Amino acid sequence: MKKRSHFTLGNFSCLFIVILTAVSSCKKNAKLPDESNETTHAVTFKIKDFETIVSPLKAQSSQFKRASTSGSSTESQPLYHWNFDNGNADPSTALEEEAAIDYNNGKTDYGFVAGWPSSGKAISFKGAKEILIKIPVSGIGSLGNLTFDANSSGTGPRAVLLSYSTDKGATFKNLADTVYYPPNLTTSAKLTLEQPLNSINLTAAQGCWLKIALFAGNRDGGSNYNESTGTFKMDNINIRGRTDQSVLPDKLYYHVFDAITKLLVKSGTLNAKEKFNIALPMGTYYLSLLSKNSGAPLLIPATVADVRSLSVSNAFNEQAAVVFAVRDTFEVREPIERVLTMSRIYSEVKFECTDTDGLNLVDSIQIKQKHQAFYYYPFATVSDEKSDNTILRIVPNWAADSKTFVFNQFMGDVPENKMVRYELRVFRKGELARTFELGSEIRNNVQLLFKGKLLDGVSDDQGFQVIKNEKWRDKVVVEY
Repeated sequence: MKKRSHFTLGNFSCLFIVILTAVSSCKKNAKLPDESNETTHAVTFKIKDFETIVSPLKAQSSQFKRASTSGSSTESQPLYHWNFDNGNADPSTALEEEAAIDYNNGKTDYGFVAGWPSSGKAISFKGAKEILIKIPVSGIGSLGNLTFDANSSGTGPRAVLLSYSTDKGATFKNLADTVYYPPNLTTSAKLTLEQPLNSINLTAAQGCWLKIALFAGNRDGGSNYNESTGTFKMDNINIRGRTDQSVLPDKLYYHVFDAITKLLVKSGTLNAKEKFNIALPMGTYYLSLLSKNSGAPLLIPATVADVRSLSVSNAFNEQAAVVFAVRDTFEVREPIERVLTMSRIYSEVKFECTDTDGLNLVDSIQIKQKHQAFYYYPFATVSDEKSDNTILRIVPNWAADSKTFVFNQFMGDVPENKMVRYELRVFRKGELARTFELGSEIRNNVQLLFKGKLLDGVSDDQGFQVIKNEKWRDKVVVEY
């Protein structure tokens, strides 16, 4: 019996050693370079025509584009914008993510009410004495102006004083004299304030805080001012200025996969640069590289394990997002350099309005995708049936010689034309004036132009004449 037991134990010992060897062998085949003791080599990636990638579209109109996407250093561009339509205090357009609205020493019990137009939302402060708009100064060459719409409840403030600080609130300097509400301003109307900011010196600034101090003002026989319960609301906050193109927050997103196992071995995000290095052991790899010059991140799954699980998208309501991409397969035997050419995976959609009058009364245009959201899979073919119900809201700022607005449509890298269709809701003097749909079939890297009357004209089922060319700077023109 003892001998048999000893023999069985020996068999189990051998079996255990075999299992350990097998497990160790499997782990060795699947291990990642970061977990390896193998010698690594520097793989240098260089982006061809880098300046074109990070500062595209300079020849196009700067209207409605993020400051980080276009324009020269002499053009005033939107830097930060809040419309509050999503029911939060996050900026809808931001050069940097750290921008914030603060009031009464960090209170956050603000609410949201009907804004201007009434189809949107405004932020409402109760018992506010001062409101701070805090913006980083990185990426800004100089400030231009601040505009916003405001009003108060019957017991709210009726005067504002604008000041600024570049030392995180240690000192404030007035921008102008106190602004008093007009005596005949009703509580449902809006007061549009515009304040030049070009006197603010950003040299050595630790940030820029714009303070809106609130006071009782002239009551003119109306309700008494109540500092505790009176409310003050704001909408359409817009800060314009000139960007410093050399420090804009462009981002590169990279994912490296093992070509044999298809598993992810390295990934990361870094500030855009013409060259960057990755250390890899010997082997063959796939690379996905994306560039986006916007403060908001790309929509990428939190966990990417292999080539099939990497998908990329972008929120439709981010009006001027510019996204480039490239895929690469390479072999590492020694230090190497790869020169990569990135391509646009978005298209530009532009509206040229031919109305002869009435456009000055248009408050806003709400645009909704009627097609399925687009996804980019660098190394897989996947059919997505997902919707993006976010609303792109455009507050027009018509130029004397140009009645246009534009946005970028993320599309991915599609091999054939895909349907794009949009529902437009036009608001005029606070009321819905018109709802209609327009569409076409395009690929990525195309400019699509809709040309026609914004306020009247076509029926929803009218056909369109489409001229297509899939080269950038050639245009698809749809008359409507």
